[in-house]
Amino acid sequence: MKMKYMIVAAAVLLTACDSELVTNPVASIDSETALKTVRGIELAVNGAYRSLQSGSREYTAYPDLYADNLDFTGTYGTDAEVGLRNVSNSNGAFLTLWADCYDGINRANGVLEAISDVSDLTSAQEAEFKGAALFVRAVQYFRLVEWFGGVPLVLEPSKGVTEESLVSRNSREEVLAQVVQDLTDAASILPAGRVDGKATQGAANALLAKVYLEQGDYGQARDKANTLISDPTYSLLADFADNFNTEFGSESIYEIQFTVNNANSLAFWYFPTTQDGRLGFSPTEELYNLYGPTDTRRDASIRIDGTTRYCFKYSTISTGTDNVILARLAEMYLIRAEANARLGAADATVLADINTIRARAGATPVSASGQAALLDAVLAERRLELAFEGMRFFDLRRFGQAQTKLEIDADHLLFPIPQGERDTNPNLTQNPGY
Repeated sequence: MKMKYMIVAAAVLLTACDSELVTNPVASIDSETALKTVRGIELAVNGAYRSLQSGSREYTAYPDLYADNLDFTGTYGTDAEVGLRNVSNSNGAFLTLWADCYDGINRANGVLEAISDVSDLTSAQEAEFKGAALFVRAVQYFRLVEWFGGVPLVLEPSKGVTEESLVSRNSREEVLAQVVQDLTDAASILPAGRVDGKATQGAANALLAKVYLEQGDYGQARDKANTLISDPTYSLLADFADNFNTEFGSESIYEIQFTVNNANSLAFWYFPTTQDGRLGFSPTEELYNLYGPTDTRRDASIRIDGTTRYCFKYSTISTGTDNVILARLAEMYLIRAEANARLGAADATVLADINTIRARAGATPVSASGQAALLDAVLAERRLELAFEGMRFFDLRRFGQAQTKLEIDADHLLFPIPQGERDTNPNLTQNPGY
């Protein structure tokens, strides 16, 4: 299959480029030699990894802004719509997010198609590159399905525009099944242990835990989370703030890497104008007040300048080198706690995982009895631990609380399919309510 809107988003496979300061870019390759040599495949994989960087501002902020962790304090109309929970189908940010995801999928598909034609790849290289491409494709499809529901499932690279480009949407269940398959395949061939900045068996299993939780397959979610918790490669950092002060700490399972030559603008958007930021979004007073007096996560996550609250998890405003954590061990504890609660495990089993996370933060233990109270405790802990990491709205939706707490109707539990994509491809049906 070929998708016209993927070509519009990225005219040729592997168009990423580095800063002018980089004289030997590692994520770009001439189209005449792309995917025909070991070096070409390596560069293509680097380009696939680079696709995960796109949209980092929206992926970290929008789920919290649409929910109750961030207030809109900026000037961009696209952001204001998210803060008002009234996103239009013409919102340019969502059009860009859609296109960026399919660009990454296209890059991954190109690698997967080309690997078998490069005869001098070693078996280790083939496993690494194939596993990375499967991982990237899974991440991008999981992003799409979380935001939009069912989307077109394309598993071959797009190299031209034909009638076959006009692809219909697959169901949410079909897309998630492909994500699970890709991650399962990736986990079987990727290296164990830690390889900073690259996909590993642990990264694939961590994302599987998240996907299984979203699917409601709680036994699998629990087991995958337990795999990570039991792996000596990973351990909770003694200081919660070190998750964001250091790169690739012991708690990190996968993080998207940024450098001075390939920076992001996260701190700029979160910091106040008095510190040369733009303050596009500000932590809500409600969230700030939820942290207990001994909970170190408050000051590590939120700072106050005068009367202005601002996110501090991303703080390198001058260089833009904050990595974005896609999965870390603390979340695995909370996934296991939620899965166990939903499976009817003993109260003490669920509370042990929650209180392990609280103890690391210096917070007092919580107690709860019965499934409903335990699930409330898990949701509350996820809010405190994972604020500004792009999960709050999806958590509220999964727990069935989004409509009531956010005062939205069922149609606004998904975002609109970008109208620009529907103009290009009339076979793309719109989500209800848009």
